[in-house]
Amino acid sequence: MNTGKSFITYTIITGFALFSAFFGAGNLIFPPAIGLLAGSEWRPALFGFFLSGVLLPVLAFTAAVRAREKEDGIASDMGKTFSLLFTSVIMLCTAMITVPRTAATAHELSVVAIVGPSPEILTSCVYFIAVAYFSINPSTVMEKLGKYLTPVLLIVMAVIIVKGVLRPLGVPANTGVSGAFVFHDGFINGYQTMDVFGGLVVAGAIIATISELQPDDRRAQAAVAYSCGALAGLGLLLVYGGLIYIGATGSGIFEAHMDNVDLLVVLVEGLYQDYGALALACVAFFACLTTAIGLGAGASYFFSRATQGKLSYRNCVIAVCVVSVLISAMGVDTIIHYTEPILIFIYPSAIVLVLLNVFRCRWMNRGTFIGATYCTLVVGFVDMLAVPGETEGIAAYMMSVIEVLPFSALGLAWVVPAVVGGILGTLRYGFGKEIENI
Repeated sequence: MNTGKSFITYTIITGFALFSAFFGAGNLIFPPAIGLLAGSEWRPALFGFFLSGVLLPVLAFTAAVRAREKEDGIASDMGKTFSLLFTSVIMLCTAMITVPRTAATAHELSVVAIVGPSPEILTSCVYFIAVAYFSINPSTVMEKLGKYLTPVLLIVMAVIIVKGVLRPLGVPANTGVSGAFVFHDGFINGYQTMDVFGGLVVAGAIIATISELQPDDRRAQAAVAYSCGALAGLGLLLVYGGLIYIGATGSGIFEAHMDNVDLLVVLVEGLYQDYGALALACVAFFACLTTAIGLGAGASYFFSRATQGKLSYRNCVIAVCVVSVLISAMGVDTIIHYTEPILIFIYPSAIVLVLLNVFRCRWMNRGTFIGATYCTLVVGFVDMLAVPGETEGIAAYMMSVIEVLPFSALGLAWVVPAVVGGILGTLRYGFGKEIENI
């Protein structure tokens, strides 16, 4: 690293860029609702949300950074074909689900709130022109995110949170729920943000940006990457903590089970009266835009690299934006309805691969990865089949078996099969045998 100043500068810029890739409009909506339900028990709720909504995504980014030496990334121990297929599905889910959903969300929370009902296709076209503009140059996309767009988002967020903390609407009330219950609620909501994908998707683009600073110094690149991950995690913790606390201050005023969007609106309008709608619209728009830019750039970088340049980065960005315009016109609810089964299937296995890569040790071998991952995929596949009204025959039987597994009520039925599969896989390949290139 050339100078302390360059290290600090690149850490801040890339850290802000990573933060913005994680923090979409969904992340804005969940925390206040968690705080409203928790009331005076908002701290354990924040801790639960931190574990699954901050720590897991940052670990995903860390795993991707650690695996950058391997051609096939975090799934390299599963074999080349599996790794390419698995990573491609993650990137496609991001490019064809998450990115279009940000445009639909920006339309509903920002455009409609300010100008009233308007054609969603028009919003999407303007929105993705902006996404393409900020993403089209791979060498500057992270700088634009971290240096210009994310600071605007953070400033508006700070304005809302600081007033919500210093001059709250009320006092966190005793809502009659236990700390254990709200911890569970916070953990599940953080788990459902699906930000582990974000950490995996944006890592390649951020590493490529960092590499330009010191192309031959891998240790310096890793130092910046890990530091920006820590900075992004700290930013998420502060923002989530503020939003959960603001929600908690409304626990003695509003009903505990208000619609998440309606709650966010009344909280911000309560803090800023006539300016509340404008403040919320600005936050939602920039949260969606920065997430779309970061994830779109990350997915485009992957497909360009995976095809060895046959698909250029710029063409991938344009393709993502064009397809996203069409998909976003379906609306948020429709997108979620059709894509949720895919995420249920693959998301737990992504978490398993992240944890195995971050915490790998000498007793692990290739069988650890294969056993844990395939067992998790089996559970995810059965969960994906559990569509209401369609769980009949063998699918219904398999679902009844999974429901008796520990943690199934938390949506974590895959945990025990992953552990058992990992142990059996390790023994099958020989206990004590190290993975190559650890």
